[in-house]
Amino acid sequence: MSSPILAQSISPQTVGNALRLMRHECRFKSREVTALNRAALNLEACTWQYDGEALVIESASTMHQRYHVQHTGCDCKAGSAGRPCWHLAAFTLIRHAIELALTPTKPP
Repeated sequence: MSSPILAQSISPQTVGNALRLMRHECRFKSREVTALNRAALNLEACTWQYDGEALVIESASTMHQRYHVQHTGCDCKAGSAGRPCWHLAAFTLIRHAIELALTPTKPP
């Protein structure tokens, strides 16, 4: 179960802000941008749960299949083979969104 602070930190706005920053950071790496875009779409479409350590997210293509993602990787077919996957991109996107949400903003 995720903590209330984490749950409140993950909103469409914070994910969108993190997505914009991460797209800019990897703009010259097309595979990473593609994974980020799929992650953003599938975070909206798929059921998922993040507890501050791990992400459990359902497959976008296989019913009743769930993948477990941590900072060390993902247990999907691509992740198990050491290749990038959208599940890991989703995990990273959520973590960046939380960091942005919890970072104090500077007054103008």
